[in-house]
Amino acid sequence: MTIHKILGTFNTSLKSAVKRISMGDYTSHLSKASPLIHEINTVGNKIAFTNCNIFDGIHAELKEDMVVLVEGDEILDVGYKKQITVPDDFYRVDAEGQTILPGLIDNHVHECSPFTYEANSSAVRQTPMQIALNVMRTVYSGVTTVCDMGGPQGIIKEFTKLADKNIIPGPRFLNCYTLISPTKGGKLGYPSQVAVLNPFKAWLLEGQVATRPKTLSDLKKFCYKVKDDGGTHLKTTYQPHPFSKKKYATQDDFPIFADDWMKTIFRIGKETGLVVDIHSPYGVGAEKCVDLAIEVDAKIRIQHMTFDTDLKDTFMQRMRDYGFYIIPTVMVFGDSFHMPEFISWLDTNPKAYMMPEANRQIRARIQNGIDLEPYSGQMVMEHDYAYFREQFIFVRRNTQKAHDAGIIGFGTDIGGTNTGFFGRIYTEIMHYVEFGISFGDILKYMTSVNARISGLNDRGLIQTGKLADMIIVRGNPLMDIKVLSDVPTVMKGGVFLKYKGMELTSFLN
Repeated sequence: MTIHKILGTFNTSLKSAVKRISMGDYTSHLSKASPLIHEINTVGNKIAFTNCNIFDGIHAELKEDMVVLVEGDEILDVGYKKQITVPDDFYRVDAEGQTILPGLIDNHVHECSPFTYEANSSAVRQTPMQIALNVMRTVYSGVTTVCDMGGPQGIIKEFTKLADKNIIPGPRFLNCYTLISPTKGGKLGYPSQVAVLNPFKAWLLEGQVATRPKTLSDLKKFCYKVKDDGGTHLKTTYQPHPFSKKKYATQDDFPIFADDWMKTIFRIGKETGLVVDIHSPYGVGAEKCVDLAIEVDAKIRIQHMTFDTDLKDTFMQRMRDYGFYIIPTVMVFGDSFHMPEFISWLDTNPKAYMMPEANRQIRARIQNGIDLEPYSGQMVMEHDYAYFREQFIFVRRNTQKAHDAGIIGFGTDIGGTNTGFFGRIYTEIMHYVEFGISFGDILKYMTSVNARISGLNDRGLIQTGKLADMIIVRGNPLMDIKVLSDVPTVMKGGVFLKYKGMELTSFLN
């Protein structure tokens, strides 16, 4: 063994020991939540779903009286009852006329958000349990794949493995690990609320939550590290102003990356095969990013719908021509209409979603935002809820137009905002409904379209040879999409993570 391997092994062991001291031995504790304790998972790796209807991820009608055969982690066969003979060694699950559809895909989450900004001892100790709640609430809501947009990198890696191995019920992860963000002269660009971690915390968490390169060489190193770590996409930001009606006097107060830095990120994305996701909710920023990406022939996704101006038809046509997409995350803006309701919810029903310290801190942040609303336009704010409400008409119109242009997918930014509580995917669904998007199109966005946007050829469809990532709902989601507000059964890779409403949360009590 080389000296580098010896030092690497020692570093990993030391880091694990420090985590156990600061956070507790959460891996062994979480193992008590293994989905394998479900009795249904003891019957073997051959399952036949009978008496079911199917939304296949493509067609806007249900196929009725169907049979789905699952062997191992894949769909073995799909067909009408009269076409398929169920082998004798398959365990039959009577779907009782309910609907099977592909597991949902959320193309913007922050699974490992601890919902705490003040890293006191309670927050540190409760972080693993908070993240365990996050990933379980995600998969219990029917989401079997997430595109994670960054957080504590070491924790993301650990929980990705925990979910992949079904040690805890959780989705499949597509990771960028960190948000690559600008800094200049001590000023932080978006997200300015995410401070630079001290060397000890950065070592423990294996990097910065928001990586702030100071040189072009650093930028390149950080981008390549995402690929080396097994990441699937790069996440950066191009936001010229905070989420505030009142703006800073100069751009130096809220830095953005220069054009050559953005093009460097895009070129590395093209070279490595990593799609670049850009946090860019302002129109001028989105247009600039599209221009720069076209210049270097890179693929990008714009995260968050433009909320300050109407998008131009020519802009959307260019996105369509070059295969670019926008993930609207409407609830980021729509939640501003319901802020007091979140306070009430946190006061009365937090246990299934929030650990005590996370509840305390996030409640205080929401209340602070509410208290500052009368000062909208008078002071620069981190999140100006009154401004969001004023501007929501642009989110509505732009999402409707982008839908008509065929350039949107589906994502929530759950875990990335003060109100982004896990399990709330139905809120984003209802915004699409309110915007006049058909149930069939919404279902496709959450399944086959999101799979295509993320380059996933193995899921998003109920088809032979695809991963057995499926959910079962009561009723017909093409006629009543409200059935997605309560998903009773979830399968990921042939393993039931939720079965007829049974969840595994008792270990947290």
